[in-house]
Amino acid sequence: MQLSCFYCSKNLTATADQLGGEVVCPHCGNVVRLPDAEQLHKSEEDQQPKSHNWLTDSISGFASLLIHMGILFVLAAVTCDYRSGIPEGDEVSIGELPGIDLTDSGGDVLDTSDVEQSSDTASLDELVADIEPPTAATSEMGQEVSLSQLLPSGAAGGAAGSLNTIGGGGGAVGAGTTFMGVRAEGSRICIIADCSGSMSGPKIEYLKEEVLEAIRSMSRESEFQIVFFNSVSVPYTMRGWRNPKRDLDNVKRWLNTVPAQGGTNPIPAFEEAFKLTPAPDAIFFMTDGQFEPNVVPAVKALNIGGSNRTKIHSISFIDKAAEVEMRQIANDSGGSYRHVSAF
Repeated sequence: MQLSCFYCSKNLTATADQLGGEVVCPHCGNVVRLPDAEQLHKSEEDQQPKSHNWLTDSISGFASLLIHMGILFVLAAVTCDYRSGIPEGDEVSIGELPGIDLTDSGGDVLDTSDVEQSSDTASLDELVADIEPPTAATSEMGQEVSLSQLLPSGAAGGAAGSLNTIGGGGGAVGAGTTFMGVRAEGSRICIIADCSGSMSGPKIEYLKEEVLEAIRSMSRESEFQIVFFNSVSVPYTMRGWRNPKRDLDNVKRWLNTVPAQGGTNPIPAFEEAFKLTPAPDAIFFMTDGQFEPNVVPAVKALNIGGSNRTKIHSISFIDKAAEVEMRQIANDSGGSYRHVSAF
């Protein structure tokens, strides 16, 4: 008879006498314990398919069919309205919605003619008058800046910059210009600058480039004049009001001839400035040191324009020794004050 090896599942042949004993599997070499005849017979019976009684199965199926038909009949007898949970014919009222009159303005009627009238009466000048433009720093609030923030756009930097490298391109839009970080408004601008001995070296070179940059920034319709000072006034050789475009090259040549020497007395320079006709709209006044106290009342006496007096924008450079006097000169004229602290 054919049996299956427990280890390798391959068939091996055994005789009836070997049942209940042990044999060696010729395939894997393992010793296989053979079942006895009784165990083998029982195993074969278990493996045979059991036969079903067709009559019993038929009766069970028929009974199941009757039960399911009865259930379906009961369900069919129940009347249900699957369309909603409310019996057909009943009505549900959700109340009347209030009517809305889109023309109702609650008693207030908008008259478009009023809008048009108010729009006509409000002029552009009145609207602009309510807007206060930002003003430059006043002399009551002096600003302190570093020269590193004020290098002119045409400068090559400090004393190394050449005056001849600064071009004379187009002008600023509108009247006025900026000098050493301070803005002045007006069509006629005069620069009064210190060229005393304390300004020698990089300071005087930087000052000259700032002067050129201020002139370059003026519009073609503006006019300028320059008056340096030490112990005396050192005015620009071409007197009267000058055009910033036509005179730029001459100013470059003149600046190269101005040395840093002498003491510090700005009064003669202010006398030159106030001889100009018409009077300047604004003056830039710059110094790097202390001067005599009588300068303050002398400048105030020269500025006799009343309500149209010339605004003087004072700039202390490196040294703040004259800060009090510079602030006073700016206050007396309605101008501004700024200290430029360092390169």
